[in-house]
Amino acid sequence: MARITGVNPVTLRAWQRRYGLIKPQRTAKGHRLYSEADIELIREILYWLEQGVSIGKVRGLLGQDQQTVTGTADSSWEQARQDLLDSARALAHDKLENQLRELAKLYPAPLFLHRVIEPWLADLATLQRPDRELIQHSAHAVLMHFIHQVLSIQSGPRIAVGSIGKAPTLSLPLLRYELQDMGCRSIDLGPIQSEQLPLAASRLKADAYVLLLGSGLTAMWLAQHQSEWPEPVFLVGQLGTVYRTEGWLDKPFATHVSELEGFPPCDT
Repeated sequence: MARITGVNPVTLRAWQRRYGLIKPQRTAKGHRLYSEADIELIREILYWLEQGVSIGKVRGLLGQDQQTVTGTADSSWEQARQDLLDSARALAHDKLENQLRELAKLYPAPLFLHRVIEPWLADLATLQRPDRELIQHSAHAVLMHFIHQVLSIQSGPRIAVGSIGKAPTLSLPLLRYELQDMGCRSIDLGPIQSEQLPLAASRLKADAYVLLLGSGLTAMWLAQHQSEWPEPVFLVGQLGTVYRTEGWLDKPFATHVSELEGFPPCDT
């Protein structure tokens, strides 16, 4: 069910136990059995979450005409970002980590990352106050600690991840978090030189490579190195949209790894 809907098992269980949104059948041994109706219900829940409805208010909207319900757009995401920002400004580290953990439990990783974490990080970077760097550094440290605590998956496709060009420090940990939500293990290669990938491929034995595109890459550099990379290679990152528009990318690309077509390339 997690693979079909993109909602991880922890979140599915939270929706069931805490909010009663889904009620799967049980086998004699207690395993959950989901139906086609459950799949459609989960997709409807995801629709309302994407509109900005908080998980606690979704139940009252289920079954309603999606075209006639208004006034829900982005409100819960704005509140979640504001709560994180308030905790960061107060240097309330324990509270901030608890907030991150709760949001991660209730929302699928793509929504959590793209609607909350990424805009929140942008807000931190533009704070207009003399202690901005202190607040930003502290918040980044809490987020990094949280991510490393939850990166625990031991099975699934092995994906090697690295960055090329100049990428923000938190980009790779966030990418690894999103991969785990997709059922993939990740190998963190860090910032890498392009020529290092072919040398490491035989030892890594990865099922795929995901490269985060940073700034400073040129058409000549990409044309020279893309053909040397071990297959299969997938490219991600906000800056990649610029490189793709210029026609510089020869590999599959999406802004976020969850949006890549044909990924992961294997299912083990």
